[in-house]
Amino acid sequence: MKLTINISKIITNIVVVIIYSTTVVLCYGQQAETLRFSIDTTTGTTIELLELLQQRSGYVISYSSRLCLEEEVTLSQSENTLIGFLKDIFKDCPFTYTLKNNRIILRPKPLSEESFTISGFISDKGSGERLLGANVYNATREQGTASNYYGFYSLTLPGGPTQLSASFVGYKTSSKKFVLQRDTVINFNLSPSVELPEISILGSRIPNMLEGNSFGAMRVSMDQINDAPALFGEPDLVRGIQMLPGIQSGSEGFSGLYVRGGGPDQNLILLDDVPVYNVGHLLGFFSIFNTEAVSQVSITKEGFPARYGGRLSSVVDVRMKDGRKDRIGGDISLGLLSSGVSLDGPVLKDKSTFAVSLRRTYIDALAAIYQLGEEEKTNYYFFDLNGKINYEFSDKSKLYLSAYWGRDKFYTLYNFRDFEVGIPDLDEIQNVITINDESNAGWGNFTSALRWNYVFNKRLFSNFTATYSNYRFFIGLKRNEAEDQTLTSFEQRYLSGIEDFTLKSDFEFYSSPDYTLRFGVSGVLHRFNPGVDIVKTAIGTESNGQTTVLEDVRVTGHEYRGYIEQEFALNDRFKGNTGLHAAFFLGGSTPYWSIEPRISLRYRLLPRLDLKGAYSRMSQFIHLVGTAGFSLPTDLWLPVSDNIEPMRSQQGTLGVNIYLGRYSRYILSFEGYLKSFENILSYKESTGFFDYSTAWEDKLTSGYGESFGGEMLLQKNSGNLTGWLGYTYSHTTSYFDELNEGNSFPGRYDRRHDASIFLNYRINHQTSGSLTWMFGSGNPVTLPEEKYFAPTFPFGETPEYGYSQSVNSVNNFRMPSFHRLDVGINFTKKKERGVRTWSVGVINVYGHQNPFLLYFAENDEAPEGEASMELKQLSLFPFPIPYVKFSFKF
Repeated sequence: MKLTINISKIITNIVVVIIYSTTVVLCYGQQAETLRFSIDTTTGTTIELLELLQQRSGYVISYSSRLCLEEEVTLSQSENTLIGFLKDIFKDCPFTYTLKNNRIILRPKPLSEESFTISGFISDKGSGERLLGANVYNATREQGTASNYYGFYSLTLPGGPTQLSASFVGYKTSSKKFVLQRDTVINFNLSPSVELPEISILGSRIPNMLEGNSFGAMRVSMDQINDAPALFGEPDLVRGIQMLPGIQSGSEGFSGLYVRGGGPDQNLILLDDVPVYNVGHLLGFFSIFNTEAVSQVSITKEGFPARYGGRLSSVVDVRMKDGRKDRIGGDISLGLLSSGVSLDGPVLKDKSTFAVSLRRTYIDALAAIYQLGEEEKTNYYFFDLNGKINYEFSDKSKLYLSAYWGRDKFYTLYNFRDFEVGIPDLDEIQNVITINDESNAGWGNFTSALRWNYVFNKRLFSNFTATYSNYRFFIGLKRNEAEDQTLTSFEQRYLSGIEDFTLKSDFEFYSSPDYTLRFGVSGVLHRFNPGVDIVKTAIGTESNGQTTVLEDVRVTGHEYRGYIEQEFALNDRFKGNTGLHAAFFLGGSTPYWSIEPRISLRYRLLPRLDLKGAYSRMSQFIHLVGTAGFSLPTDLWLPVSDNIEPMRSQQGTLGVNIYLGRYSRYILSFEGYLKSFENILSYKESTGFFDYSTAWEDKLTSGYGESFGGEMLLQKNSGNLTGWLGYTYSHTTSYFDELNEGNSFPGRYDRRHDASIFLNYRINHQTSGSLTWMFGSGNPVTLPEEKYFAPTFPFGETPEYGYSQSVNSVNNFRMPSFHRLDVGINFTKKKERGVRTWSVGVINVYGHQNPFLLYFAENDEAPEGEASMELKQLSLFPFPIPYVKFSFKF
């Protein structure tokens, strides 16, 4: 009986405990869901707010690290239940919770394995300018992409808690945490870094130049170009590109680009998607690109993506500024050679922006003052005008309109007047002689582009473009002589140019983080004017002259292109870009076509070592024929014809990237290349620019060539000291049946050794110094091997004598090597209304006399009986040239 009573008590106690525990749990659960309380603050980090809730509610809150832990959270109200507060904190991060006594456990809500697409645009936070080639990266899954040329990106990831980071050189990295449970639009607005531009490091990840859409492309920093020492204080984009390995200038001081043995016509230079046919001012001393109007520039010289075509050697893609969204701003600059002003800002708030820039020399104004009262006056000027406006219809649709207009003009005026007196005693004027001569030359570009971006969906981006470009060159000579009311006039003009109308469409489909498909088509109408020479003569008091057209050739060509390109990653080590480019040209009766495969591959052999290789086949349906060792405006653009075939090339490249130092601040790359050319053009030895007796096609001969070499580049892109060291070895050979007796000879652009150093040191936030040093071995030139004095017209009583010369081979001599050191320093100070900068420096610090051209001249000191001709060198900048420039940004 006693045992039965004890068992009954034990059971009763257990039941009581169970009921009590259940009641307590239910009470706690009801309190968590129903009991309202208030808190003192509604802002803070996720962890700070969770600790505050623990103190106020009496619950212990345990949570998974996979939940979204934000740096800044703002609650919608200061009074709520515990569960209400938690739902407010994790409103973008769904969770489940479990109650155990006074403990609440939070876990991420499980999602399906379905993947969703994140897309959007990456922009500058202050100006609203879209950032091209910015990296977007998901560290958890080690997957990423890069924004395209319009700042758009698309990345598909599995659903669940996600952290996405966006980075760009010179900007602070921005990260966002959220739960991915549907297709999402996330726009990143990056803030410029206070420190020097540097490569963004995400965790311990090795930076990769070939990530995203940057296969084969190198981005050039506009900050470095503006900080570098510049001739007469004029920052020059092309001169900065010339310092990169594999890229040369034709002669010291010129703005031509000669890439891996190719000529200046073999570079596709795009200004807002419009080809530019002449990029030089002042006969090539400066480029047409006003750095204040340019936002970004990239150059591709290998592994060409299939979307590019029409040239053999490189693609230089220059993008103009869109204009800032936040306010009206601009820049004023004053230099020794020219001045400029730029202005940009919003037209309609958050809808439309504009940007306009003007640069002009004042050489003509200074020369006019200096030549006051002179009978003969010589003058020159150039100007650039850039403009751009855009309108954003929605997040999916945006329209751009941009234009460029630039011109050079050189002219000489000669005015003379004389009086002949008939009767001296009466001072009667019998005759008046008046001479007015004018000679001039000019060239210029006009380009315009209308582009429409449209995002069809989260994965499909499109761009539709219509462009127009016009390049013209002219030389003129005019002579007017009046005597005794009789007018004699003579005028000769030479005109040349090329005009293009283009329509094209491009599409990008982001299938997954590991696969992007690009495709598009384009059509171009070319109008060539290889040369028109017009001569006008008139004698008499009336306009009864005669006009003679010595040569007038106008050619029309139709060019069509299409491509398909895929960018893929087989795994985290192996990435590639492959594609096919097709081209068709119809000018005369013979159509030409080309199928061009493109392959670029990269393999990460070691954590800090990448192997890379590329192959590309290219074709070009237009030629530039020149007569000098550097690009001049007189060089002629000619299309393919029944007798002139397209230029073609093949290039293979192998290389390695090595990442050195902490956070891979140094990148060392080595590349070797082999390149072949077909159907390259040259003037025949017996013809030239003004040979009117021969049709323009018959003046030319075609041949082939090959080039091989190696390049080294060491970069440092972060810290107070930044810059690079580059070296190039190259060997280019040409073969023409009708030149050099059919024997091979060094190519026109065969320079064996090139080296360059660029360093920029940030002393403090207000002062920085830059240094550049360049070295190049001599370019090949053709010089006579023998000169002798002989009669040129031996018949008659008084025979005429002169020098004759014998040239045994083409490019048989090399000019001396050149080297030059330039230094500069920039002083920046923030003012009430903007930022003021003084730039000072010296070009050719140690005054080395670099060769510009070689010529023969009389040697007056030669002993009798020996040759009196000697070879001399002309140097453009044989002494140090100081410069100063003032600029003010507001």
